Amino acid sequence: MKKIDSFVLRFGIEIGVGLVTLLAVLIAGEAGFAVGSLFAITAFLKRRKPDERETQLFHRANTLTLAAVYLSMFPVYFFFPAFNWLIALFCSFIFFHGLCNLLMYKFGSIGSDK
Repeated sequence: MKKIDSFVLRFGIEIGVGLVTLLAVLIAGEAGFAVGSLFAITAFLKRRKPDERETQLFHRANTLTLAAVYLSMFPVYFFFPAFNWLIALFCSFIFFHGLCNLLMYKFGSIGSDK
């Protein structure tokens, strides 16, 4: 089986799985969390060794992901206290990880000190 090598596809799958899992949980309750197993699709994507620039962008994107997930947990805590934290954390992490990495990969450097 030939594996696909595409960062954009990988990050797009992460964004899609995060959103679809959140919608499935909102519709079907905690049973919808099983939709998160769609993240296993990324196992069929080939991982190549990133160069130095891509590694630096991924590290910066991971920092932005941490900040975004941290800020997304505040509304969950204050406005949806009955919502399962594990599900909220999983959905927000997968979504923001894909989004931040996609933006970093497409636009080079976001928030850099140029």
